[in-house]
Amino acid sequence: MIHCPDDLPRPLQILVGRSLRLCEMILPHTKVLYPFAAVYEAGRVGCLFSDESVQVESERQLIEQLQWRIIDTTTHTDSYSVLVYAVTVQTQTNKKIDAIAINASPPDDEETMLLYPFFRIGHRIVLSPPIHG
Repeated sequence: MIHCPDDLPRPLQILVGRSLRLCEMILPHTKVLYPFAAVYEAGRVGCLFSDESVQVESERQLIEQLQWRIIDTTTHTDSYSVLVYAVTVQTQTNKKIDAIAINASPPDDEETMLLYPFFRIGHRIVLSPPIHG
């Protein structure tokens, strides 16, 4: 199991840890990771969903819509948030690796991006330690 960076505030460690566990459960059953967001406020974790009434044509639009939902939900609050989505990372040797991107935000808006490369071994997902973006 991959642990969250120790330098993150405890609420973000909780959100990142739960997000990674969810990804580990979802990814063996699908080839695509649907972007999702979560918020931690007053000791409680909640999920944020996209607005179904708005037509979304690409994953990029969905991620942007979730970013706006986070902003609307956390503005003027003492909330922490994460936005989780799949990316492809290109190494220095031009190899492409799948990764889970997590934008982690504390109340003071200093966002941290964590990239967790992952590999599929049979029906298991193996997460690598995070790369700070």
